[in-house]
Amino acid sequence: MGLFDKIFGTSNKIKVQFIDNFNGQTIGVSDMTADQLPETFSVPTTMHIQDNDWTVEEAIPENSTDFIKTKSLVLKMRKVEKMNPNDIWFTTPTISNEFPQLTEKITETEFDISIHEDDYRQNEFLNQSSLPKIEEEFDGIKGIWANHSKKSGEYTLFKNCHVRKTIGSPNLTIDFTELKSLLKCSSVGQVIINGNILVNGFAIKTDNTTYFGTLNEDTVIELCIAQWNDNTTNEILEINKAFNLVFVNWYHSDLIKNG
Repeated sequence: MGLFDKIFGTSNKIKVQFIDNFNGQTIGVSDMTADQLPETFSVPTTMHIQDNDWTVEEAIPENSTDFIKTKSLVLKMRKVEKMNPNDIWFTTPTISNEFPQLTEKITETEFDISIHEDDYRQNEFLNQSSLPKIEEEFDGIKGIWANHSKKSGEYTLFKNCHVRKTIGSPNLTIDFTELKSLLKCSSVGQVIINGNILVNGFAIKTDNTTYFGTLNEDTVIELCIAQWNDNTTNEILEINKAFNLVFVNWYHSDLIKNG
């Protein structure tokens, strides 16, 4: 060890300043070694300080090669607010147990429709053989409305959410060409869910209604409605009759069937 080192000492410690990014105040300062810190803060990072979790919103500098060299690091952080489970409410009384299969969008079509994942299969056509299972699901949904709902302004919120596990996949067998012919649709679009494409999905439109679903080659195996108006009921009745189906609005436990 040289004379300079004997007098002033050497240290591999990094001075870390923790700043609350909400108010700009310093939470604390600590001398830390490189192995106590991540190699980079370019990825989301959470640290536990003073019995609280904090997310790092900005690190100066960002990478270990730099703050090891400068022996200085500033972390601008925000406290992770933990939500009280009693404050969590749902905006829908029911969701499907089956989740849509998605993939990255790589092609363009004549039009795209966007839906939220919670709206997947909320208004759908099912085989008439599904009627007993539909009634079972309705019982669960009506229980949510009766015992776990409240009004909040113009909206209704739900403390619990009924997951439809009994109904399963629709397994429709509709010829896609026949469906387009019945609805007088020629253009076919894509379905966007949370920024991604519904795998084997399609969207078609009439003057009254926007339909979407999934295909197995040229056979429609799922058929749902995304947007409608007062004249949509007539189209639903036509589809029910042509393909021996029923239509379900799960949110309100409504059923449309012919006869």
